[in-house]
Amino acid sequence: MAIIEKMTFLKANENRESFFRRIALFYPKLDYRYIMIERAYDDAKDAFREMYRDEGIRYFEHLRCTALILIDWLRVRDHHLIVAALLHDIVEDKESWTIDRVCEEYDIEIARLLEFLSKEDVSLYTSKEERDRVYHERFEYAPRDFFFVKLADRLHNLITGTGTTKEKRERKIVETKRYYLPYAEKHCILIHELEEAIEILEAFDRTT
Repeated sequence: MAIIEKMTFLKANENRESFFRRIALFYPKLDYRYIMIERAYDDAKDAFREMYRDEGIRYFEHLRCTALILIDWLRVRDHHLIVAALLHDIVEDKESWTIDRVCEEYDIEIARLLEFLSKEDVSLYTSKEERDRVYHERFEYAPRDFFFVKLADRLHNLITGTGTTKEKRERKIVETKRYYLPYAEKHCILIHELEEAIEILEAFDRTT
């Protein structure tokens, strides 16, 4: 069976109850780490309410699936990483959420992760291409824990890539090979899963 086909949790009918059933396996409900994950789940869901991705799924599903890749596949139990996975797009996409707000409402560790995870406003650069180049080059200075979230995020983007445009798929594939796979190999995180997802997208484009 292909690796990605084994990720049945990405295809299941997940909801809040099933998600927190997992969290309760390693954090009691009154533990501050459980409560922080619960708050991040609610904040992410509220921030992206009524928003949908190109492939037609609710935006929040992507955030939850990124966290599920960490929890179910990579066996991550660090609450900072789970919270960062749930919130990984909130600073970049929502003006009301700043790094300072994340630091105040969560903690400096999560704010640090989100600062690496978030692209800066394109108005600060001469072009979107320059902004993206600077963002990807900053990976060289990112801590290893950042890559758990970022590579899980990229994997889910690739897995759902057949629902986007061919141009976007091609861009994601090129980016992944150039900027993501080298760090996946360096840190031994989701190497084969990313490679398989790329192969699936390339095969999809050859037959469509």
